[in-house]
Amino acid sequence: MLKMYHYAKKGNTILHDGLLGIKKSGRSLRPYIHRAGSDNPEDVYRWLDSTFRGRSNSISCLTEKIVWQNHDPVLKAIVEDSELFSFDVERLVKDQIVTAIWCKESSAAGGYNEVFRKVELQDVDLTPLTWEKCDSKADLLFGAVRHYLLVLKEGYIPPKYLQKE
Repeated sequence: MLKMYHYAKKGNTILHDGLLGIKKSGRSLRPYIHRAGSDNPEDVYRWLDSTFRGRSNSISCLTEKIVWQNHDPVLKAIVEDSELFSFDVERLVKDQIVTAIWCKESSAAGGYNEVFRKVELQDVDLTPLTWEKCDSKADLLFGAVRHYLLVLKEGYIPPKYLQKE
């Protein structure tokens, strides 16, 4: 079993509706607008999919729980203000829920110059993550921590695959 984790705001409907990808969730596209050069949702989805096919139908996940090391208040807020969900990625791939796995190894401040690499299950890196590199003041949070984006065939992970931690 290859267990991965996803943080979501408290009060969500994930256990009822599933874990929704970017496009299906209707969530704020604010983090992408400056990079997409438009605030039109369709333009943003096109830009997302130009970085790799299916990104607009993906979710971001980690190979371990956040380890807050008393240095970045945003990480602390994520842990305190979120619910943590886990899932078995091997099962999701086997059941054809996940159609591709991309590793985001880094990006510059503001999410620019993202570095993605398509990987197979056996290539998922489980070495400890570099939480000490997170610096929200420098706009380097998850750009400094290796994480994975799972492209979802239907744009969501059904609730039966999810476990609330």
